[in-house]
Amino acid sequence: MTFGSRPTIKPWLPRVWRDAETLQIGVHPAEGVLVSGVDRATAAWLTGLIGDRTEAEILADAAAAGVDVAIAVRILSGLRRSGVLLSAPMDSQHLGDTGLLLPELVDLTAAKGSPLEGGQVLTARSRVHVVIDGANRIGVPLGALLAASGVGHISFLDAEYVRRCDAGVGGLSLDDEGQLRVSAAQSAIRRISALPDAQEVPARQDADLLILCQPWTAHDPLQAHAAGDQTAHLVVAVRHGTVVIGPLVIPGRTSCLQCAELHRTDRDPRWPAVATQLVAAANRAMHEPTSVLGTLAAALAAGQVLAHLDGMRVPDVLEATLELCPPDWQLHQRAWPPHADCGCANGSAQRARAVG
Repeated sequence: MTFGSRPTIKPWLPRVWRDAETLQIGVHPAEGVLVSGVDRATAAWLTGLIGDRTEAEILADAAAAGVDVAIAVRILSGLRRSGVLLSAPMDSQHLGDTGLLLPELVDLTAAKGSPLEGGQVLTARSRVHVVIDGANRIGVPLGALLAASGVGHISFLDAEYVRRCDAGVGGLSLDDEGQLRVSAAQSAIRRISALPDAQEVPARQDADLLILCQPWTAHDPLQAHAAGDQTAHLVVAVRHGTVVIGPLVIPGRTSCLQCAELHRTDRDPRWPAVATQLVAAANRAMHEPTSVLGTLAAALAAGQVLAHLDGMRVPDVLEATLELCPPDWQLHQRAWPPHADCGCANGSAQRARAVG
């Protein structure tokens, strides 16, 4: 037992009484516990585990309240084993300063088990620069989601002007019609971002991640070269009513977009000619997604981007795509392994042929 710690029941966990003597903390089986045989004195003592006292002080308070110290020790041990205690308290002053990012801090604290570590992840996010190629119905809401999640620097690449059909939920507005998409996109980010220095980094300069949101981006092998040899890049698109997230390319470590082109060509030798015409299509407005699909694409992509930036779990789109479409709305994962004829990731797994 560490008497210097400050036991804190995770403040977001509900506390409910199952009966007069059984307190339930949390509702999810993976993060919850039942404390039985709780009398009034023990209940009052339990509700005081808010991180304002050391463990030694808490046990002294238990004794003063008439709670058997041995029982108090067993309760604390059980709460700790059950995962309902924080390793450090969430400072109320810090919570007040967090503002917009409070839900992010709570989520990261739940995952990390410590508000200090959760705060460190948020600090790391604030230093990240993400470039989004495509200030459209996917790219702008995606940028807004990342900014609202604490990503500190969002830049856009787009030479077009805003059309009425570009307006969307969480993105460009009808009032932006006629403006440069890039300028309107930065305004959309500023509407949601609490970080005063966000969006001030020049596009592509020292980017940590490039997100390709232009229509048919994944089918353009030149985009892989545009991303550069060192910049990680992710494809996000909606094609013919299907949301497609990925692949996420980590240069030198994973398969690249050229690998995907080669796999497609294996299945269809005429694919390069078809892809060239798709990329060169003049009327790209016809490829803009519906509001529902564009929002879904932005949200799914944001989750994968944060997984990559935070490093807390392996993204699902490394050497793979996530695909979703009506009417079943089921999320499917498609593998895009390194291709035998592409030398992009010499150190990665054995070359293979794509399946599916």
